[in-house]
Amino acid sequence: MLTEPPQTVEELGRRWSLFQPWLQEDPVPQFDKLRESAPIVRSEELGGFWILTRYEDIEWAAKTPEIFSNSKVSIPHIQLYADKQIPVQLDGEEHRLWRQTLTTVFNPAVVNQITPQIRQAAVELIEPIAKRGTCDAIADFAVPLPAETFLINFGIGRENLQQLLDHKDWLRKNAMRGTDEDRYAASKPLWRFFSEAVDKRRTAGFEDGFDVVSLLLKSKFEGRDLTQDEIVNVVFMTMLASLDTTNSILGLILLYLAEHPEVQEIIATSPEKIPLIIEELIRYQAMGASARVLTQDVERHGITMRAGDQVLMSWGMSGRDPEAFDHADQVDFDRSSVRHLSFGIGPHRCLGMHLARRILKVALEEWHRLVPSYHVTPGSTRTHHYLPVRGMDRLDLTVG
Repeated sequence: MLTEPPQTVEELGRRWSLFQPWLQEDPVPQFDKLRESAPIVRSEELGGFWILTRYEDIEWAAKTPEIFSNSKVSIPHIQLYADKQIPVQLDGEEHRLWRQTLTTVFNPAVVNQITPQIRQAAVELIEPIAKRGTCDAIADFAVPLPAETFLINFGIGRENLQQLLDHKDWLRKNAMRGTDEDRYAASKPLWRFFSEAVDKRRTAGFEDGFDVVSLLLKSKFEGRDLTQDEIVNVVFMTMLASLDTTNSILGLILLYLAEHPEVQEIIATSPEKIPLIIEELIRYQAMGASARVLTQDVERHGITMRAGDQVLMSWGMSGRDPEAFDHADQVDFDRSSVRHLSFGIGPHRCLGMHLARRILKVALEEWHRLVPSYHVTPGSTRTHHYLPVRGMDRLDLTVG
């Protein structure tokens, strides 16, 4: 495996994969080269796959689910349990029906209900940082806040935070190894953890509950109750889809703000601008991707992609397409429209986007109320990763 980027754009495309060490620090400049070279690029890594490099093509594919199937949503495809992830890996009418069921569970009303608890969790994480004067913003804030929010949202209890993180980290380290059967075995402790949480909620009573597990226990799919395995499947899928993505973008946003004190000042004096700042930084940080599988041959830009081929959908990188955004490589909080695709688009658009946005909003509000001024600790080492999503392993900040 090369440790330095390939010298030609042709080789760059052929060698593209999220495992490449030369993509971990910052994949954006390398992806820009792919986009400039062609709208569709072929990688020969991981069994081979196509890369859509431009906003308009990614949007087109996402809105054409009859051709671009969700049956395999990562490259390489990793199946953590025998059943398909609900609703992420479903297509067509089956997906529509599940989406209809889950939209009543993952909605802004539920987010509004738990916002005071999210705020309390944020404050309890930030206050020791403000008092201490230093922190690793990833381990001390960006990782635990989304995880605690998940536990609140699903009614599992914040006291289970370390257990959840331990299970998730163990799974993350073992998910890439061995066969599907090995991965099924690796996922069992976390599956059991969630199954026990569902059992506890069922025993304690769920009729008046507003948490997601209670709502799932009260939900119907085609007129019937959801099975235990279906409920655990949804809980497991939500954990996979939400924790790493939210903590990664929160860490990247904090890095940008730590390096731009003028934006810290804007937040302190005009907190109403926080939602616009969040949307622009989500676009700019170019985070997130998933995959599709072709159900039939399709031609685009003179290239024929065959049925069964996998296609990389780089939602985050589409936000850096200069054909879609003026001065796409610059942060501009005065954009008239930030129509980024970081939460996807089409029938599979992220169910948890309302909650993700609320976590980020509360995080920045409370952080800048308690820590109005901060910077990257001089001499500290920042470590980045591109797996499972673009983010940081460590970010040392100093208050003041």
